[in-house]
Amino acid sequence: MATHMEKDTRWEKSDNQLHSEETLPEVEAKQGRGGKRILTVLLATLVLAFIVWIPVEIWGNNKAEQAAPQPAAQNQITTTAPKAATETPAAVDGQHR
Repeated sequence: MATHMEKDTRWEKSDNQLHSEETLPEVEAKQGRGGKRILTVLLATLVLAFIVWIPVEIWGNNKAEQAAPQPAAQNQITTTAPKAATETPAAVDGQHR
């Protein structure tokens, strides 16, 4: 693979010397490579995170239910709306006693 490198020379005032630099094209200057290896690592860590997360969620939900259990459905009070507009408040109170 042939590379086309450009040479650039410049005078540096700080050290009073001539410096030469070689410039690579952008495509050839990129470091690393894309590929399956990094994708495999990312997917493996995602799977491991879910493997840890699921038991922690189950354990946390069980602890939350133990700390504050839900009331039974029999203990809940249900209210009914008045059936007719002609009922007085005293009659409605008598129904709830």
